[in-house]
Amino acid sequence: MNLKAKIAIKKVVNAAVWVVLIGFAIFALAFSNKQASTLPCAKVNVRVFPAEIGFYNRQKILEQLRKDLPAGKKVIGMPLGEINIQQIEEHLSQLDHVEHAEVFADMQGELNLHLQQRRPILRMFRYDGTQFYVDQFGIKMPLSDHFTCRVPIANGNIFERLENGDTVYSFVGNEVFKIASYVDKQPFYKALIEQIFVNADNDMVLVPKIGNHVIIFGDANQIEIKFKKLLAFYREGMNRIGWSAYKSIDVRFDGQVICKK
Repeated sequence: MNLKAKIAIKKVVNAAVWVVLIGFAIFALAFSNKQASTLPCAKVNVRVFPAEIGFYNRQKILEQLRKDLPAGKKVIGMPLGEINIQQIEEHLSQLDHVEHAEVFADMQGELNLHLQQRRPILRMFRYDGTQFYVDQFGIKMPLSDHFTCRVPIANGNIFERLENGDTVYSFVGNEVFKIASYVDKQPFYKALIEQIFVNADNDMVLVPKIGNHVIIFGDANQIEIKFKKLLAFYREGMNRIGWSAYKSIDVRFDGQVICKK
């Protein structure tokens, strides 16, 4: 037998071995899935992130789960194959304050529900008093009856409408969102700023938690420069004369900070 024939036979044998292995893997997987589908649900694990945000807890997620079960059925003891996991995942993902949901079963007969909650960075008040949260992606969502998120509020000349799942769309709404996003990423300002007021000229006025002053910020242009200028003033000026010396600090103009007593 020549070398070419030996090589050809070796290739055929290798191919046959791979076919057998793949076939066995498919059979094992199918058998495993069939076995898993007949397993009774032994436990439901609920994990909600981030833990410090309380829009949802285990009880509320289990209430939502029951809505997706056949009437009169209890999830514990129910064969996993009879639980519509995809439907449950879709319905959880559609909840107002949920960013992402994942639902899956494992070989121990446990049903796992993992939820990523939306993280508000701002509570916005329309001119007519309508309120809603805005998350870090600019997505709007309603308030919750059982949890209040401690974030800066924005009010004044704001006409942003509330459409659940909609993103901030108006000029003023986007200006406020840009400032709130910057504040959210800076620990010092996140701890300091409690309100963003939009006046009749659409200038942003920031209200800190300490002191008797307000910060006239203007528009959202040059955000980083304005906040760095403000921080330098706090460090060099406020630490010497005190936080109650001025009633306003104006950072709208290049290269200067204008204060009024």
